[in-house]
Amino acid sequence: MRIKTLSGVLFLWSCIVCSQQQVDANQADVHTIKTQANAYLSTLTALGDFNGVVLLKKGEDMVLKNAYTMQADTTATLFVKETTQFDLRSIAKLFAKLSVLQLEAEGKFSREDKLSTWLPNFPNAEKIKVHHLMTNTSGLPRSFETATQAYLTMEPEEVVALVSKASLEFEPGTSELYSNVGFQLLYYLIGKVTHSGFEAYIDRQFFQALGMQHSGSHFYEGKQRKQDYAYGHYEKEGELICECAFPEDDMKMGNLFSTVTDLSRLLAYLDKTKHQDLLHENRITHAGGTRGKRAYVERNFAEDYSIIFLSNYDGIPFEQMIKDLRLILENKEVVMPKAIHREAITVPAERLRRFVGTYDLTDAGHIMLSIKLEEGQLYVYQKGKNNGVLFAESETVFFSDPTSKESIAFVKNAAGTYDMLIDFQGVQWKGTRVIDTPQ
Repeated sequence: MRIKTLSGVLFLWSCIVCSQQQVDANQADVHTIKTQANAYLSTLTALGDFNGVVLLKKGEDMVLKNAYTMQADTTATLFVKETTQFDLRSIAKLFAKLSVLQLEAEGKFSREDKLSTWLPNFPNAEKIKVHHLMTNTSGLPRSFETATQAYLTMEPEEVVALVSKASLEFEPGTSELYSNVGFQLLYYLIGKVTHSGFEAYIDRQFFQALGMQHSGSHFYEGKQRKQDYAYGHYEKEGELICECAFPEDDMKMGNLFSTVTDLSRLLAYLDKTKHQDLLHENRITHAGGTRGKRAYVERNFAEDYSIIFLSNYDGIPFEQMIKDLRLILENKEVVMPKAIHREAITVPAERLRRFVGTYDLTDAGHIMLSIKLEEGQLYVYQKGKNNGVLFAESETVFFSDPTSKESIAFVKNAAGTYDMLIDFQGVQWKGTRVIDTPQ
């Protein structure tokens, strides 16, 4: 009997020891990740490439929550703290998608609903379904055309009237094009279905329900919670500019703000099964941004971590940051940021001539860039204005600023001509050549 009792005690002791060893290993793992992440972000900030707040979690462990600011002066408009509130931009679209799934589970809304169910007189209402709006497959354009009044003054019904004037770029469901226009329509529909307005529904079902006490809408419900808000900053001709007021081309509907702490509550709420239709590569992610502002959230279910960063400066290596923070959280090797000094080479004019033409950046709202060959060098033109010379780093990769990673690369397509890949503000865009103008 004593032997059995002793065996039980030893077994229990071994379990306690193993459990403690696992806790110690997890703590060491978290410490290593925190150290590397902080070193990475601090270096990025010192280089003038990041300003904002970052929150990282591994499982239930808070790995890092810290503010990184390029200006130490607490009175500077760029200065931020851990509690600073930032624009969410297109992360509002994630709230819209979650709202549709919740309303569908309650039997009040369906992704298969046609617009005609809710807006019977809307153009193409029999063709466009709710899920087309959610997945950017509605055919509606990325951006609005010029209106007779400032977008910022428009109420929801006026926005819908403006959307109704937009022409489809393709038949709904046949292609994909990122569409802010389509999501404005989805915000309106959610408000209509819930008889409350989009912002009121988000405030009630997410901000209040999840304890997101420092989140709200800039123009509707929750605007009184905005107390420590970071306005956006961008560079113009080497000078840092604060956009310390909302531009007239902004929209009121879907214009939300939050903090990294509040957004961590949202990511903790996400469920792999309940929200499986939002999964891509075992992650739920969303990015947002406009001039002077960047935002990103990610819940990785495979590796069990969360990434949130909010920035009031748009000159950050956006996509590279996401890749590197993932590597750090997965305990993989990451290359630390460093100052860039690119060197130009000489490429013969007959080789440069291959790239001359006009390129359509479809996903960037059909921005048209023209490449011209002048005095043996390539120049970029937009709307007839010369935006500067391109220096060759290789025969197909070009840059304008030797201290920046931003590039224009020309890639041969199936037709034997070249398309463009342009890095701009940390995001890569594709430009399809639509006009050949050989010189």
